Amino acid sequence: MADVRARDDRPLSRRIAAAGCLTVWGTVALLAPLLLTPVSWSVLGVVAATGAATATALAARARVHRARELRETERHWAAWGYEPPARSASSRCRTFLVWLLPGLIVATVVAVAVLRTGRVNPGRVVAAALTAAGVVGVFLVLAIVDAARGPVARRGKAPTGPVRP
Repeated sequence: MADVRARDDRPLSRRIAAAGCLTVWGTVALLAPLLLTPVSWSVLGVVAATGAATATALAARARVHRARELRETERHWAAWGYEPPARSASSRCRTFLVWLLPGLIVATVVAVAVLRTGRVNPGRVVAAALTAAGVVGVFLVLAIVDAARGPVARRGKAPTGPVRP
């Protein structure tokens, strides 16, 4: 909330990302009381899908603006005759979450699809659980492999000669 309220004191990408985060929490806050009311599942699905789509669009827009801001910063460094500073590599935790969270969503969708294809019985429930566990396992392996590759950052060096005016 502080990033959104700071207005021009924060980069645009950070404010957009904060708005996306607030959208996610606002969607959850809206869904909680709706679950306690007698509304249909389709209404809950529409609310959840709208919130997720809006948050995803804001996150994508924030990444585009962040990339633009980084390029502008690199141009400023180059104009002064310096190599741009090394970009910080994303943390292993973030890399892990980027793979695992979509895996959980895909696993949930797959499990629901397995359960909706026929009558629910213990065998179908076990099949849905094993299929979901398999999907999460695949995404978990991808997350571990991606996090193990380590950070990739460019190293910048200041010029050793005189600085151009």
